[in-house]
Amino acid sequence: MTTNPSNGADAAEPYSFEWVEAPEDIARYLNSLYILRTGPQGVDDMMPAYSGQLLVTLRGGGAMHFGDGRDQRTLPAYIQCPLTEARKFEIDANSVMLGVSLNFRGWAALTGLPVNENHDDYRLVEDVLPHEIAVRIAAVGPRVNAGEITERQALDELADIVRDGFNELPERQAQVIDTTLDWLSASFKPEIETLLDRLPYSERQVQRLVTQFFGAPPVRLIRRYRAMRAATLLAMPDLDPALEAEIRDAFYDQAHMIKEIRHFTGRTPRRLMPKEHSVIKDTLAPDGYSSVDLFGGNQDQELGKG
Repeated sequence: MTTNPSNGADAAEPYSFEWVEAPEDIARYLNSLYILRTGPQGVDDMMPAYSGQLLVTLRGGGAMHFGDGRDQRTLPAYIQCPLTEARKFEIDANSVMLGVSLNFRGWAALTGLPVNENHDDYRLVEDVLPHEIAVRIAAVGPRVNAGEITERQALDELADIVRDGFNELPERQAQVIDTTLDWLSASFKPEIETLLDRLPYSERQVQRLVTQFFGAPPVRLIRRYRAMRAATLLAMPDLDPALEAEIRDAFYDQAHMIKEIRHFTGRTPRRLMPKEHSVIKDTLAPDGYSSVDLFGGNQDQELGKG
């Protein structure tokens, strides 16, 4: 596995991510693997509308605020369901957590849970995964803390475990997920009619299936990923003026853009400037996120990626 190394959190940096590229044979299911470490001050931040996560707490912990008074503490091993909007969270000082970031293919293949019924919440691994898989995950943290394996070796172990836990997606499910992801990646304002033309189902069936696998109907997915793509690109230094104009044209006006970006990322565009160090920017950067191509469509050519 390829690593994006980190020097670790210290007094100057409240946290650090060590991103590890997913093994090639399961990369289609994962955004990445990572080690999250916090410094002496801990972290108080916002998590964007991010995909599902498998997490193991090695030291410390934290809490996420899901709205409606639902505040949940982290667990030794747990699953964070996909988030449908930005959520406030805290992580205690000097914490260490291991994460497996699932894309929507991975969520369906590992958990089989409909996202519209399992979002913005935590789940116990034993309540979601087969017993033998849950037992292996639960053993990872104690093995690290006993000195049997290192943190990096623990990530390798988690990759092996989820590999054994993935079920091959039925053709119908894979078709809906992959077609929807490609559709979302193609433009800031994809046409719903285009998605309907690409899937061999009625409009009602498409609405139901997309909601099942992504937690929201197509029209809301457009809003979510338009805001997340816009936030990511606006945070880039030396953004091409033509691309910036395209981003702004995707919204009704400036106020609408700010509202949407804040809702789905927890930040205004002003607070996503290139020099800012935040969980939001790190998780939406290429190392941390690949569920939707945030640089899809004609943005690749503008950024010199084509």
